[in-house]
Amino acid sequence: MKLKEVYEAWLPIKERQVKASTLSVYKMIYTNILNPIMGNEDVENLNKKTIVPFIYKLMEKDGQSSKYCNDILIVLKMLIHFASEEFEINVPDTRWKMTWPTKAKTGVSKIERYTNAEYKRIVDYAIENPSPRNLGILLTICTGMRIGEVCALQWKDVDLDCKMIHVNKTMERIYDPDTKKTWIEIGTPKTTSSDRYIPIMKGILSIVKRFKSVSNDDYYVCTCSDAPIEPRTFRNYYKAYILEKVKLDHCIKFHGLRHTFATTLIENKVDIKTTSSILGHSDVSTTLNIYVHPSDKAKRDAMNVGLKRIFK
Repeated sequence: MKLKEVYEAWLPIKERQVKASTLSVYKMIYTNILNPIMGNEDVENLNKKTIVPFIYKLMEKDGQSSKYCNDILIVLKMLIHFASEEFEINVPDTRWKMTWPTKAKTGVSKIERYTNAEYKRIVDYAIENPSPRNLGILLTICTGMRIGEVCALQWKDVDLDCKMIHVNKTMERIYDPDTKKTWIEIGTPKTTSSDRYIPIMKGILSIVKRFKSVSNDDYYVCTCSDAPIEPRTFRNYYKAYILEKVKLDHCIKFHGLRHTFATTLIENKVDIKTTSSILGHSDVSTTLNIYVHPSDKAKRDAMNVGLKRIFK
């Protein structure tokens, strides 16, 4: 049985099992990567000896990242396993693990963040110049919400009595490689842990109260209307906000607001578990490995404190 035949049978089932954004990723991987090379291959022949050179070529000659290649491998193994389960085809064992080439391991990249002084300027401008979009930026850098989460946030998710924000949905622009069309979808958060409650800090509570008092519960926080702002448009506004309004000399990615929030908490001795819970991570190692990069000052202070007795 050809891999493309397995894919055609597998796709309708996956459509009922995963989010539209996840399905879109699967489709793009198959359409752009797997089908051109392996679509006409018999699934019975897709063993480790066939797949490993294919993956290595993607990394070494085509320049694909090890993370993306791992996603490709996951989809390919799902298809092979599906062929075995649904069509009782005698396929090769898929339980083997890939050994990634050393040169493909680039390590954890350091995500950009704003300095404490820049952080304060971003916050101060939003408070001094209140608007729904500025509030969205303020909430992002003061709660660590992802851009899709803050764009999907409605006033009914903001509980002023408990001083909590309930993150229970996210907004995404979905691309369908079959139709070449995109659409906006509001759905469940990224993971189970992403559905969470985040405290509203004292410093921004008054401005949150001011906007909620003039908004309906079904209104979106970033627009104070029944029409949301989509992530792509909000990113464009954020860039203008940083460069033209706050007048910083550089603008990092929107996700850097989340990274700045997380790193600032850690540098101010907030424990990792609490920070991880606020960010919506299922594992504290994610917080440590991806978001937390102590500053040179923090590392220097830690060494001076830790070794001070040696040099007395």
